Amino acid sequence: MSHALCLAFDHQTGEARGWQATGIAREEVAMAGKNDDKIIAAARQVFMRYGFKRVTMGEIATAAGMSRAALYLVYPSKEDVLTAVVTRLFAAMLDEIRHGLGRFATVEEQLTFALDVWCVTGFELVQASPDAKDLYDSSYQFAAEVMATATADFVALVADVLDPLVRRQTKVALSSVQIAQVLVSAMPGFKGAVTTTEQFRAMIALLITIVLASLDTPTAQAVGRTG
Repeated sequence: MSHALCLAFDHQTGEARGWQATGIAREEVAMAGKNDDKIIAAARQVFMRYGFKRVTMGEIATAAGMSRAALYLVYPSKEDVLTAVVTRLFAAMLDEIRHGLGRFATVEEQLTFALDVWCVTGFELVQASPDAKDLYDSSYQFAAEVMATATADFVALVADVLDPLVRRQTKVALSSVQIAQVLVSAMPGFKGAVTTTEQFRAMIALLITIVLASLDTPTAQAVGRTG
């Protein structure tokens, strides 16, 4: 694929550039820039089904209903597609958590919900499609910055849930952010130690119980979130 083709679409301006050099119809160039949602949805589907390494740009293009050349106008490489998919996936998860926390009255319920969305959902997908594990492994390699930023945002959400409790107690000399980091950091280890979703949820519930007990907080106590 030529350099001119890879640079034919500018993500920042949304404008097609150098389309004459690619030999692709101007209409297809313009349409490619408008099909970002369609590309990401199609890519996510094939990545989840076959993993990252086995999927080709041609297969992503076919799933998106466009030519391979048109796909390259928007994403110069498969790694770029993966980064876009992971970015969108994490944004959706964080949005679901932010909007869903208010439905739960207790800190225990809020933490359970947040960790379920953030951790258990992906675990279930891998259980249903073992090839999807390659997608998550590849995300750490090719979308590390995106994952680090999203994880930091999730830690902040968990800290926000914990903050009222942490402020009320004097037993534990840790900040709400530090406790949140402990909770979130434990999740990869749990994934490696369990084989079923039920076991994963049980491990998460046990950790939440331990954390709340350390803060001298009954798990059923309702605590409002700050902010």
